[in-house]
Amino acid sequence: MKYLMGLKKYNSDLKFVKADWTGNELTASGLYTNIYGDDIKSFGEALRWMRGDKPLSALKKDQRSPLGFQFIENIADKSSNAIIPLGHASFIVDINGERLLIDPVVSSNKLLKRYTKVPFNLPELNNVDYLLLSHNHRDHLDKSSVKQLARLNPDAVILTGLEIGKILKRWGVNNQIQEAGWYQQFNTSSSLSIDFIPTQHWSRRWLSDTNIHLWGSFMIQDNVSNKTIYYGSDSGYGKHFTDIGNDYDIDIAMIGIGAYEPQWFMKPAHTGPSDAIKAVKDLKARQWIPMHYGTFDLSDEPIFYPEQILREEHREELSQILWMNIGKRIGF
Repeated sequence: MKYLMGLKKYNSDLKFVKADWTGNELTASGLYTNIYGDDIKSFGEALRWMRGDKPLSALKKDQRSPLGFQFIENIADKSSNAIIPLGHASFIVDINGERLLIDPVVSSNKLLKRYTKVPFNLPELNNVDYLLLSHNHRDHLDKSSVKQLARLNPDAVILTGLEIGKILKRWGVNNQIQEAGWYQQFNTSSSLSIDFIPTQHWSRRWLSDTNIHLWGSFMIQDNVSNKTIYYGSDSGYGKHFTDIGNDYDIDIAMIGIGAYEPQWFMKPAHTGPSDAIKAVKDLKARQWIPMHYGTFDLSDEPIFYPEQILREEHREELSQILWMNIGKRIGF
């Protein structure tokens, strides 16, 4: 059935950053689609996964997160350039006195059991300049977290993908919202450039809204020190990583390594440890932060398993890694 609302292909108020790119393609049904094709699992395939064998389930008994933790004593301090992991795929990035908050899932959630603590008191996080929201999946776009943070930071500008603003407005979020298509640059301060670029993924919050909100990742560029940070969001392994690596000179990449088992089901949407290593090589990133593990149990592997596999089976690759310790600043 053709989607009748007419999805936007780009934001006419934002510039393109890739030559010959004219906006996102839509399917014959009028929905968003990946550059290199879609592999969205059906309800029947989801049932097959849920009812199938779970060879790693025994390892989940009394599972604990491998992530280090420290409480952020002075959450108001954004004076030093740093990346601060908050668990799963949530980060604070402080650049030149400006604060970016990426995909925050930091309030209590009945659907997602949290295996790590939040490293700050939520009411104290009131100096956010930009709130970056990569896509609409609930482990990245959390209603309670976004509503609370928007109230605490009414002047924060929300940077996100096409059509996601409709979700936020239904929630009563009144912040300025900039929606971008792929390879578009948000309007930010002169010391900072943020581009919205492709991932190999999909979007859905309910049964009937598949791919009507655009998903993507963020390229964050410090125009003062010329440092470039790539937030990979959720993505399966694909040719887009090579494209991105050829278009940008990346200092630090945040790449997911969790929610990848069973691979026949998860591989199109998430990179596991092996695929993450390949992605980092394609991106030509100098260093990278493994993320998307250790906080929420979203798939068949235990929450500690992705890091264990990375340490045991990819020892020769570990020198590039900046390990994610919740609440600990990673300077750049």
